[in-house]
Amino acid sequence: MTTTKSVTQDEVGILLAAAGLAPSMHNTQPWRFEINGPVIDVLLDPDRTLPTTDPANRFIRIGLGAATFNLRVAAAMLGHDTTIAIDPDPATPDVVVRIFLADRKVPVAGLSSLYGELARRYTYRGPMADRPISSRMTKLLTEAARAERADLRWLDDQQRTHLGSIIRAADDRDLHEEDRLHERLRWIGGDRDTEGVPDSVLGPLPTSPAAVRDLSAGRATPHRSQAAFEAKPIIAVLATADDDETAWVRAGLALERVLLTATSYSLAASFLNQAIEYPPLRDEVHTLIGHDSWPQLIIRFGYPTESSGLTPRRPWNETLNYQR
Repeated sequence: MTTTKSVTQDEVGILLAAAGLAPSMHNTQPWRFEINGPVIDVLLDPDRTLPTTDPANRFIRIGLGAATFNLRVAAAMLGHDTTIAIDPDPATPDVVVRIFLADRKVPVAGLSSLYGELARRYTYRGPMADRPISSRMTKLLTEAARAERADLRWLDDQQRTHLGSIIRAADDRDLHEEDRLHERLRWIGGDRDTEGVPDSVLGPLPTSPAAVRDLSAGRATPHRSQAAFEAKPIIAVLATADDDETAWVRAGLALERVLLTATSYSLAASFLNQAIEYPPLRDEVHTLIGHDSWPQLIIRFGYPTESSGLTPRRPWNETLNYQR
């Protein structure tokens, strides 16, 4: 692949605005970017980590992988093919991914088709329609994950029931672990302009136990609506063969490819990751899906029944360190 000399200022804005639309745990947006000619470094921002909830930075690196995928999609739309290196230089451990841009030609087939979905994708926390997803759709989403060296394990009725008990145990812990609660309150609730999850997108409270995460658990949210959630949620576990820092980034790449593919078919998604934030509970999910792969994310899919707002994002220029 022949690398291009540099990217224009307009391209920088398009690329980094796209990257910033990626999902991240509690919408902390834990990324920064440095640009050197045709090379873009994706860096971990230590001020946006979650040391209590995510001490190994597993979810943080997943978010950085998702941001990397978005950047590649935008680059493809601009006509740049891309290659990446994960943890490219031991001397600069804060550089998690290095992206190399090729000469600009025409939109790159495949990835460029997902560009229109970047701004449409969002995390939906309301009830889903009582409507199945076709086997063709689950196959497409599974193939999207496998394209990034991950897998989607779709849960059957028995597995979903077992997962429900794990989720309830996690929800109970969420209410009683003060350090995690205080950390979460830094990012969740209230009115937020550029980061975190505001009250307006928390979704309704379920009228009965449901496969949904109440991010506001532990704090009062007056005037919040209630709703009945679907009885048989459609749930998949995104898993990787390995469980190391490289695998976590690849899980993020796979996650965003899956989510953008789902969005292109009007599917919504939310997360049930409380069941894998606690190591003993993650071990249970590991057993649930089989010991040949490691659970990295738990995703609930479906067709949304309500409208939902978007979580805020920082201006792209606030995530750029400098241009050398």
